[in-house]
Formats: sequence, structure tokens, C-alpha cells
Amino acid sequence: MSKVKIIFLLPAILYTGLILYLSLINLADTPVKDLGMSDKMMHGGAYFGLGLLWMLFATFTFEDKGLFKRIVVISVISIAFGIFIEVLQDTLTSYRQLDFYDILANTIGVFVAGVFVWSLRKYLIRLKAKINLDLMKN
Repeated sequence: MSKVKIIFLLPAILYTGLILYLSLINLADTPVKDLGMSDKMMHGGAYFGLGLLWMLFATFTFEDKGLFKRIVVISVISIAFGIFIEVLQDTLTSYRQLDFYDILANTIGVFVAGVFVWSLRKYLIRLKAKINLDLMKN
């Protein structure tokens, strides 16, 4: 596996696992409640990060053609992951429950990440070419 794939894949996998873990633990036992942020803002930010990391992985490891389709697929999978976690919270825990507003916040975060990556696609594609050129020199 190329260095570029590992550089983008590892953080995406670790971050996905972290979201899963934090979504299923009892947050009353953590300092999260003291952050002073809205729960929905944290959801939106977390899923912005999730979408962004996977979209960057797709941008930097696959051909430039079909980027929009990959962004859409990653968005759908990320939103489905969020819904899956909400269902798990409702069924596996006694201290968390399914919240449709959390799903909405997650969806907005993923959507914003998609718009962000799509807006910066030309810059990201140029950066990818530069990184690949630098790796070929080494």
C-alpha cells in the first residue's frame, strides 16, 4: 500500500473507531459534559471530521475522475453510519437513546464536509499531484 494511502487511511479508520467508541460509552463518566458546547454542535463537528477524512482519503488515493460520485457515496455511508450508531445507542445501552436531531446534526456535518471538499477539489488535486511527484523523486 502506498504511503499516501496509509497517511489518509489510518486517521480515517482511527477517527471512525473513536466516534463509534464515544457514541456507545456513558458520557456522564467523561469531561465532555463540561465542554460548554451544544450536543448538536459536537455531532455536526464530529461528522464533519468523519466525512472530511474519508473524502480526503478518496481524493488522494483514487483517480480524479468521479470525485463527485465518491463524495456522494462517502456522504451516504457516513450518514448511514450515524444512523446505525443511533440505533445501537437505543438498543445496546440504557444510558443513551436514538435522537433524530443527532441524525440531522450528523447529516449537516457530512454535507458541509462534502461541500468543502468539492469547493477545494482543484486545489486538492494539484496538491495530490505535487505529493505524488515528491514521492516519485524519493
